[in-house]
Order: sequence, then structure tokens, then C-alpha cells
Amino acid sequence: MTTLAELQKKLIKYKADAYLVTRNNMFLGQDVLPQENKIMELTGFTGSAGNLIVFRDKAVLLVDGRYDIQARQQTDADKIEVVCTRDSIGSWIQHNIKNNCKFMYDPWCHAISETDYWKRALAHHEFIEDKEHILGDRTAAADAEIFELEEEFAGISSEEKISYLTKFCAENKIDGYLLTECDAVSWLMNLRSNLIKDTPILRAFALVSAGGDVSLFINDFTKLETELDNWQGKNIGVAYNRCPKKLKTLMKERRIWLNNLSNPVTDWKACKNPVEIAGFKAAHIRDAVAVCRFLNWFDSNWQSLDELQIVAKLRKFREQQQHFYSDSFATIAGYGSNGAVIHYQPTPETDKKLENGSVLLLDSGAQYFDATTDITRTLPVGTPSSEIIDSYTQVLKAHIAVADAVFPPETQGHNLDTLARAALWQFGKDYEHGTGHGVGHFLCVHEGPQSLSTKGSAPLKKDMVTSIEPGFYKENAYGIRLENLALIVETDKLAKPMLKFEPLTLVPFDYRLINKSLLTAKELEWLNNYHQKVFTEVSPFLSGEDLQWLKKMTAEI
Repeated sequence: MTTLAELQKKLIKYKADAYLVTRNNMFLGQDVLPQENKIMELTGFTGSAGNLIVFRDKAVLLVDGRYDIQARQQTDADKIEVVCTRDSIGSWIQHNIKNNCKFMYDPWCHAISETDYWKRALAHHEFIEDKEHILGDRTAAADAEIFELEEEFAGISSEEKISYLTKFCAENKIDGYLLTECDAVSWLMNLRSNLIKDTPILRAFALVSAGGDVSLFINDFTKLETELDNWQGKNIGVAYNRCPKKLKTLMKERRIWLNNLSNPVTDWKACKNPVEIAGFKAAHIRDAVAVCRFLNWFDSNWQSLDELQIVAKLRKFREQQQHFYSDSFATIAGYGSNGAVIHYQPTPETDKKLENGSVLLLDSGAQYFDATTDITRTLPVGTPSSEIIDSYTQVLKAHIAVADAVFPPETQGHNLDTLARAALWQFGKDYEHGTGHGVGHFLCVHEGPQSLSTKGSAPLKKDMVTSIEPGFYKENAYGIRLENLALIVETDKLAKPMLKFEPLTLVPFDYRLINKSLLTAKELEWLNNYHQKVFTEVSPFLSGEDLQWLKKMTAEI
């Protein structure tokens, strides 16, 4: 392990002014093993996104609004300045560092497009590759069980998926395509692994020839260099925004011609096939059974609970469901002021016992072999204040604004993000995270290209799955978020073809936190129709007190 002070001493030794540290390893994704997380190692910050610039005499941690509070809580303010920003490393340097600086970086951990941007926009600075590996190996050698996702769950064989890519190679006149995104490789090959807790991706690169031959590179990257020796003089497609700079260097040394082509697998897997869609619907019914049984239990037992006990109990209800594999991320269970920390996860040091008068923000999900789930509900603990009830209702209005929307095909995500925020702006409220993210099929719970956010530019298409999750967070008081997953479907015949959302998540919103007077007649209609759907779909799988609880929670408001 390397400490911040040790890294700063090494900067002097290697005559560099600063070191650029990301959470990435060579796979350039958020899913890293704890021992690979150099930002956590250097600062103590455990969030899933962020960048660190370590200077000789200080360090600057760049986080977005989701992690502003958390980063300040977890880091030493005397050593680390936390900056809440949407800037990338490069744009932050461009706006804030005027004097010429020499920056070191690991070429395995930054994309080609990122380093190309530095070269264009930051030419007065110098960026040098860390050839000495002064932060150590960024990818841990770890054993993993690799297994096949059966076609009964995947819907399409790997051979057929590979044929899509060979056709793509022919259309673009390239000799092969290098996939560097783990979720894309996992989807293409119908392979999964248990390496990353709660995210069953296979961590691998895949080099697919125009003839359909596939070379997988999992741990032995010497094999990758050997394989590239056989491609001298050929054309390979790769996505510059997701390919490590180091690979460009390796290919240049072998006179391999690179073509910057967006990864086509990203779009193919974003639009779910009929078997995947059926799996999402079936898994969400089972997940709803587990969550509803938990919520009924919670209503009778909250007085003796703390956050960690809640996390464990919810997991036990899910484990009883068919095709359960794991959680889909570490459960967020924040009571009171902890709920205002957007991605808070309880630890023995922060664990709170529940007390009357506030709310519990509970964001959780599961990996089933036939789908991935993600749901957030905000639960009353005793008798919350009228302020909390009004805030909850306002967030519900924001949720309905998107969930009930009708929109043209190819609409960009930022358009729908605005619908949710506009519903809260009228009350002077907003939130520092996206309104929704794409979801993989027994893969990553956060998966693009679709995103309902201020930067969401990918067109929304039929058969995509996305979350809808507006929120409101009052620092040192409480947090509220209401999240469903939804499938994008075609509307009934209108003057023009239109799309809408079909809810996948089937768990009631809590009527005890709803101020009916703040809802319009149209919003009430949506809510009552949703609750009727929940009861119809889930009630056959509940009995006794659980069924009575569901009947009460879905009664017409």
C-alpha cells in the first residue's frame, strides 16, 4: 500500500508536479476490487466515482454531487481538498491550473480519448506515463469462477451475437474489433464470473476477427501482446473513449492501424431481446414478493432495528427467491441524516438505530439469473413530520412526471430528466444525481448508453430498461428517493409513433407519506393504476399477513 505522503515524496524523486489518480484499472469501469481502489487507499474515500490529483504539497479530490457530503466526511481536510464538480480531470486542470505542470499518469487507467484531449487542450502542460508503476499494480490477480449464462436466460446464443460483430467488421472494412468493456464482452460471450461482488461480469478483453474467431484476455496480458504480434499491418476497430491509452501504444509499436469506432455491442445489449424482457418481468415479481414481505416485517419491527440489521434482513428475504444470485450492489440503508448522504452505506462506525419521527431511505437490488433489479423506497419510521410528508409527495410528483411521460422515439435522456426536476423546482428543490440509468441483464446495475440525466444524450429506444429515481436530500436531516425500473415500450396508436414507460418494479409507494392535496387528479390516477397493477401481479404470491399488508398499501387513495 502507498500512503499520500509516500506518493508525494515519489513525485519529487521523479521530478513530477502531480499524479493523476482515478478509480479505474485497465478495464476503465467503476467495478474494481478493493485492493485496486487507489483513491480509497490514498484518501479513505469509498465512493464509486471520483478523481484525485496529488500535488507535492496537497491533494484535490474531485467528486460529483452524489458524493460531496460523503467525501468530506471520509477524508482529512488538512491534507485533501474536496471539490464538488462535474468536470473531468482534464477540464478541471484547464480551468484551474494556469502554471505549466508535469503530470504523471498510468496509461492503463486512462482512455485514448482522454489523453488525446489533454494533448489538444492542455498543450502547455506535460503528461508523462508512469513507467515505474509508483502506485503499484492496478489490476489484482484474483481467482474467479467463470460460468456460462444459459440460453434460456440469455435468449440469444453467443455464436449469433458474434455474427452481429463480424457483419459490423465487414460493413466498416476492418479486420477485427477489440472489445475492452467487460459488460460488452460478458454479453457477447454469454459468460459471467464471481470476481466482482454483486456484479457478475467477466473481466476480460475480447479481440474478434472479421471471420468470427475470438481471443479472450482475462488475467494474462502477456498473451494479449503475443496475440497482437499476429495482427501487424491489419485494421482493428476500437472505441477510443473506453480503450486504455497503453493499448494504443502497443498497437502502434506493431504497426496495427486503429479505427475509432463506437462499440456496437453497447447498443445491441441495451435493447433487451424478448427472452431478457420476459426475465425482467418475472424477476421483478419475485423481487416484489421479497421486498413486500420485508416491508410488512419492517412495519412491526422497526423499533428494535439498526441500519445494518435492515440490510441483512432484506437480503434474507431475497435469498428465498428462485434464481437469486446476489445483491446487485451494496444496500443503501440510511436513517434520518444518513439518508441525506446520497450513496450512504452503513458500516459499524456509522450504523444508526432507528427512532420515531423520521424516514429510512432504502435503495437495494438483486442479481437473478434472469434479470437485475434496483428499487428505492423511503419508509416512515414512526410518525414523520409534515415537512417530510410534503417532501416525499413532491418527489413522488417528480417520479410520476417521468413515469407517465409519452415521448417520440430517439428522445434524449436529458429531456426527460428535466421533467422530473421541473416538478421539484416549483417547490425550490432539486437533487445532485441523475434521474435514471440504464440497467443490464444479469450484468451491471448501471449500464449505458441510456441515461436520464442532465448529460444524457443517448437516444431512448424501445426495449431499453432504465431507472426512474428523483430525490431530495436535506443535509443533516433526511433523504428521500423513489426509484422504479421501467421498460420502454411503444404506446397505443397515436397520430405519430410514441414511446412510454412500463413499470417493472412492483412495490407500493407508502400512502402514509403522501399528502393527497399536493397531487393532481392525473397524478392520483397514475398512482392508483400503478397500485392496482402491483396488487394484481404480486398478490397471487403472498398470503396471510403479507397479503393483507399489500391489500392495505395498494388501496385506492
